[in-house]
Amino acid sequence: MANFSYGSAYNVNIQAQERVNFSMGWDVHRLALTFEVTAHGNYTEDAPFLVSGRLWAFDVPGPANWIGVLAPAGPVALKPFATTLTMETTVTGDLLRGLEKARAGADFNLTAELTAAGLAETKHWPTTSAQEPVRIPHAAWSDAITQLDAGAFVDVLVPVTEVKARATAARRVREAKTAIRDGRYEHAVSLARAALDPVRETCNTQNVYNRAVNKKASERDQEERWAMLTQSAFGLFSGAPHDDTGTTERFTWTRADAIAAVATAASLLARLEDLL
Repeated sequence: MANFSYGSAYNVNIQAQERVNFSMGWDVHRLALTFEVTAHGNYTEDAPFLVSGRLWAFDVPGPANWIGVLAPAGPVALKPFATTLTMETTVTGDLLRGLEKARAGADFNLTAELTAAGLAETKHWPTTSAQEPVRIPHAAWSDAITQLDAGAFVDVLVPVTEVKARATAARRVREAKTAIRDGRYEHAVSLARAALDPVRETCNTQNVYNRAVNKKASERDQEERWAMLTQSAFGLFSGAPHDDTGTTERFTWTRADAIAAVATAASLLARLEDLL
């Protein structure tokens, strides 16, 4: 919570809320953040205050941290209880794509550098500044981006059960997501491969694959087609931990590759809950 102190007379607290709203434009979009404002001390109730600021993404990897100027819809009136303040900035499509790549599926941690100026409290120094951290949970940010039609998200919940192998696989999926955020894409793919172990065991994938591999694709039943998918994914992902001469030693893995691998493994793992 940012505290704006006006001498010994009174102070104003401004706290960011964990929600975000987008309005779509022609490649330049409106980003709105919400804050709660509360006054304490010897102040004039309903005195108008104007809050302005700048928005940064200091915790996002990379050298580009600037997002934009924060502007309020208008002055906020001081109250002894929390009132809502909405502040807006503009973001381009390119900026959103860059932020999404850097965020890598994590919660969004931003910093608002705010300045609060009293428009009526002239008997005290009218202006003071402070920084306020702004945390937007992954789910809230993803929903906002989806509504903007700037992207789509599919979050897969992998249940942590008492079955040891599946619990281990779920942990590997979590570790793989962290590896992606850290830029360790090959390691993330290796973890995705390991997460497929309980899927292959539970579904008897290798045996089903062996009986289906020589069939025409159109002749395979549903179980056989799932087995083909699982074994193909396992074979592809195996290129990460292995350096076979002339083949997998030449494999390279991008962030998009790692995301595809982890999403595939997580989806197949989550599917086990409906099978058994």
